[in-house]
Amino acid sequence: MKLFLRYQDQLTILFWGVPFLGVIFSFSFFQNMKEWEPEHQKEYQFLVDMNTATVEEILALPGIGEKLAEEITLYRQTRGPFNDHREIMNVKGIGVKKLDTVKPYLREFPSVTSNGFIND
Repeated sequence: MKLFLRYQDQLTILFWGVPFLGVIFSFSFFQNMKEWEPEHQKEYQFLVDMNTATVEEILALPGIGEKLAEEITLYRQTRGPFNDHREIMNVKGIGVKKLDTVKPYLREFPSVTSNGFIND
């Protein structure tokens, strides 16, 4: 069997080609390792006003599904705006645990003073 390359050319390819392929492989391998790392918990950097939020905005809250978001907007439409965060627990499907989960992402309600003015 006749080889296409001389012995010296084969050694040159072996000397330069194999390490080159090793570098390419290891670079590709370590780039893909980022995909294997566990995802970090997402940080929410927004506040939702429960009295004006749309269903889509409420869906962005952790632990809130489509049905629950619709229940919140329906409750708000039928009974008026929420006065404080604890009132949200009147919506079917929201208890203390769910409220504690979403509360860090809810905009504070303005406090009303005895003279009727909003105190921000």
